Amino acid sequence: MGAQPPLPNPLTCEFFILIFRPNVLSHPVVHVTTPNAIIDTFIPLTTTTQGPPPTTARSYSASAPPSRSRQQINRGTAPPRLRPTLKPSTEIVSKVQEFVDIYRFPPVRPAPIYPTPQVDKPAAKCRKDVCLLPDCSCGGADIPGEYLPEEIPQIVLLTFDDSVNDLNKGLYADLFEKGRNNPNGCPISATFYVSHEWTDYSQVQNLYANGHEIASHTVSHSFGEQFSQRKWSREVAGQREILSAYGGVKLEDVRGMRAPFLSVGGNNMFKMLWDTNFTYDSSMPIYENRPPSWPYTLDYKLFHDCMIPPCPTRSYPGLWEVPMVMWQDLNGGRCSMGDACSNPPTSDGVYKMLIKNFERHYTTNRAPFGLFYHAAWFTQPHHKEGFISFLDTIVAMDDVWVITNWQALQWVRNPTPLALLDRFEPFGCNFQDRPKKCNNPKVCNLWHKSGVRYMKTCQACPDIYPWTGKTGIRSSRIDNDIDGHE
Repeated sequence: MGAQPPLPNPLTCEFFILIFRPNVLSHPVVHVTTPNAIIDTFIPLTTTTQGPPPTTARSYSASAPPSRSRQQINRGTAPPRLRPTLKPSTEIVSKVQEFVDIYRFPPVRPAPIYPTPQVDKPAAKCRKDVCLLPDCSCGGADIPGEYLPEEIPQIVLLTFDDSVNDLNKGLYADLFEKGRNNPNGCPISATFYVSHEWTDYSQVQNLYANGHEIASHTVSHSFGEQFSQRKWSREVAGQREILSAYGGVKLEDVRGMRAPFLSVGGNNMFKMLWDTNFTYDSSMPIYENRPPSWPYTLDYKLFHDCMIPPCPTRSYPGLWEVPMVMWQDLNGGRCSMGDACSNPPTSDGVYKMLIKNFERHYTTNRAPFGLFYHAAWFTQPHHKEGFISFLDTIVAMDDVWVITNWQALQWVRNPTPLALLDRFEPFGCNFQDRPKKCNNPKVCNLWHKSGVRYMKTCQACPDIYPWTGKTGIRSSRIDNDIDGHE
């Protein structure tokens, strides 16, 4: 084998923090920083193999949270780019020339029932008498199906952004393999917005096999506000192909995306999503949160302010937005991701902040409550302890469901009362059509950026390290610029 090549330097990620000052008419102040300076000491995540721990659920009674205050807005922390964790294997497999048609299960979006606006034309104001479920929703505070809050489930959306690898494997085991179930007995589930670099695709396949949703977070994890439509396609739809070819995820099951740094690309990005048959995006924060907004479609104009431009201004019928309803931290500041808030220094404070934001949904219109995170946030022991205590509290409630974004959208499209949810098929857990878990992955020895990468997968190894426009997938339609819209 010879001497092992040195590992590449860590990647650097920059991110913007938007600070809004009340009663001041000015542009937001933009601060640029790099997170690597604060990760000199890293605590690896671990998981125990002993029996289930005692529950940390606390007694819960809803109370009205304090009034909001426009102080600080933060759209998310950039995850630290650490050294790759895929160690060289003693058994490096050779590249395999094998043709697999990943378009056996092509991506589709539900066909509309009612007439829709013309695609990519200037969007008009939404009219509730014209925009009708299951394919169109104006969004806002109104409960789908005109139910009362106590008649419907409180949906909780737990999501994780960025690569999936050994750094977060233990965390996901602690959250999802400890017997936490929804009221129908099915395990709780999450949505993983997976970026390509540093990802272990055997672990992606395992998450998918266990019932979690896998979504696209681009190939290169770059700021995309200036991307062309073609560039967006290679980043987002290209990553969907990579997830399918190397993670075993059916193309039709990669329905959503989130833009890195929440840096959306305006009409170019949303036209790409419509053309390539994505079902939803979840990248746009909403400032107003009392009551919070339900998911909505992009048939018509946005009903809320555009927090991070450029936002879409044209019509993309049937394409859903799962909005990132902003939180308030205990100091009154606003943030669109849980790890971007001013987090308390104790586990009890973390628990209180989570309960405070949960109550704003649970005690009003029960719009889906988002828990949007990067796994690195959980390396602080008190963060993880407070979060798990909160998770155990809500899982013990018989009207709370921790599900994926796609499951939530299926409920919005077909609102179903609590009394019938045990028979609501989208909330079930029959995953027999998904691949088996990947227990013996191949290690693909590939060259990338003047260094060697070790990419794990249970699928065939590519000839090249997958990247934008060069995925190494013979059946790729994105690399070959084939129009995938049907």
